[in-house]
Amino acid sequence: MSKIALVGKPNSGKSSLFNLLTGLNQKIGNYSGVTVERKTGTIGKHTVIDLPGLKSLRTVNIDEQITRDYILELTSLPSPVLFVANGMQLEDNLLLFSEIADLQVPIAVAINFKDDLEKSQIVIDTKKLTQLLGCPVVLMNSRNGEGLEELNAIFEDDRFQIPNAVCRSLYDNFEDGELNNNYLHQIQSNAVAHIVENKDDFFKRQKIIASTIRSCITVVGNRGSFLDKSKKWDKMMLHPIIGLLFFLLTMLIVFQAVFYLATIPMDWIDAGFAMLGEWSKNSIRPEWLADMVSNGIIPGLGGVLIFIPQIAILFFLLGILEHSGYLSRISFISNRFLTRFGLSGQSVVPLMSSWACAIPAIMSTRVITDPKERIAVIMASPLMTCSARLPVYTILIAIMFPAEGSGFFNAQGLMLLGLYILGVLATLLVALLVSKKSKVPAGKLWSLDLPVYRIPNWRNVFYNMYQKTKAFVVDAGKVIFVVSMILWFLASFSPKSDEFLETNFQSLESSGKQMSRESADLEYSYAGYLGKFIEPAIEPLGYDWKIGIALISSFAAREVFVGSLSTIYSVGSDEESLIKTRLRNELNLKTGEPRYNVATCLSLLLFYVFALQCMSTMAIVRKETGSWYYPAMQFVLMLILAYVAAFIGYRIV
Repeated sequence: MSKIALVGKPNSGKSSLFNLLTGLNQKIGNYSGVTVERKTGTIGKHTVIDLPGLKSLRTVNIDEQITRDYILELTSLPSPVLFVANGMQLEDNLLLFSEIADLQVPIAVAINFKDDLEKSQIVIDTKKLTQLLGCPVVLMNSRNGEGLEELNAIFEDDRFQIPNAVCRSLYDNFEDGELNNNYLHQIQSNAVAHIVENKDDFFKRQKIIASTIRSCITVVGNRGSFLDKSKKWDKMMLHPIIGLLFFLLTMLIVFQAVFYLATIPMDWIDAGFAMLGEWSKNSIRPEWLADMVSNGIIPGLGGVLIFIPQIAILFFLLGILEHSGYLSRISFISNRFLTRFGLSGQSVVPLMSSWACAIPAIMSTRVITDPKERIAVIMASPLMTCSARLPVYTILIAIMFPAEGSGFFNAQGLMLLGLYILGVLATLLVALLVSKKSKVPAGKLWSLDLPVYRIPNWRNVFYNMYQKTKAFVVDAGKVIFVVSMILWFLASFSPKSDEFLETNFQSLESSGKQMSRESADLEYSYAGYLGKFIEPAIEPLGYDWKIGIALISSFAAREVFVGSLSTIYSVGSDEESLIKTRLRNELNLKTGEPRYNVATCLSLLLFYVFALQCMSTMAIVRKETGSWYYPAMQFVLMLILAYVAAFIGYRIV
């Protein structure tokens, strides 16, 4: 199978077109030796590679260098390139095309956003543009697939062609029809002196492209009509005060929707797993296997799968913000604010990516060109509220603030928003401390392409939601399955003899204490001894040995906390089925009050806001920094911060 690379500038709709072409025939991994995500798919006899967005071949950006190096390798290979261009920014996009065209690799061009062009009454003569560029040109709409048949024909007939060298007159690139190695060496060089072309040459290149576009484009109406609408919206969205308030309001609606819309399906999933656990207990033989399935596997997996509705809704809404063009505006308005913390607008995308997961966020810090700023973001980004914290937050907030009959806006959403804001503030303060002695130099240039506002590509939004939710469930499920089995073993077996356990239970019954046999045995299990070992250290936070077990297990991954509690409490819960009910009814045996009162729940929430409880994140930090110093320092400092915050939270309520 031949390989075809998808190349384009950011916001060209390249990834949407990739999803349209390949559908479910995709594989996601990392490029060899780096942590940048690599997407490959198949279409007919071809393998399609979705390369990271590229602004210029003369780049110092690590992600973009992957694309540049791949393209440069094609000068000695026959593999073609599908260049995806944003039709609304065609002149800027074809500047990049001209650089690739000078390398004389086989190319076809897909001009995307045909619908936006039609709204602006802009007509592109693709036949004439094909003649001028010297390669096939297709007009596309990656949202509804318009133009896909013509593009597929190019794939099937292998009609990729070596284009005309746009700037043959500017460079001595060709000797006897072959590319001059001096030009390749100039592009491959990372020396700053070679990054930017000579200004005169750049303006000549720009003039050639502008002349080409003018000869192929007809403006029927007002060319700026569609762009003007985006500019009018930006007067409000980019306002330093109104824009920030609108952003906060948007996030509040997102978080309220996470609770409000997910309540019913979550209850269905919770009740379904309770029924499945009861069925397995009564139907599976032998008894130890039934106990392992009903009290180990099912509660552990159920503790993660129950949050599929909330995770999916969160990714869906964030996808809408991204594909509508609003997420880029957030980067723009945050630049001036972030400079006060030693960061720039480049940092906002990795930081906001941390709301999904700190792992891809830390990987995406490679887009930050300043190494000192990059370290600051790596150290601070785990404090942003990732999706793994969401299961912990939602279960504890639901216990603190029952939402029956409270409507769409309620204390649950406000509390969740407060936790997110607290995470953001902690992130910025840590970034400031890390970069205090090495602030981003004044006058540092940073550019961002602002796409026009548009209706999201719903196919892409839903597909990305599916992929990210699936990745969350699969990755979490692997960890939780192992941890659940370990917890079940630790909670179900004891170093004490059966005679001791029987005598202990009879003693409790005779003393009048209301405790099931399972709960009594749990106290003397391996898990009970482990929890009691750390109980003196966590008791000032309002935790008992059962919570201690969940804290320890959740160092593998934060979301394991809920699955661990579900597993622990299912050991002694013959009557209660719902995890929230079990936690609300759990008593502090010393005081007789609810164990999970407001003070304890707040303490746990604050602990999980600050604690670095994700071994995968630590591994990624080690890989990206090349040293264990940074993840070790990160873990210790965040643990101290979490303990202090949890202690204060428990004492002030």
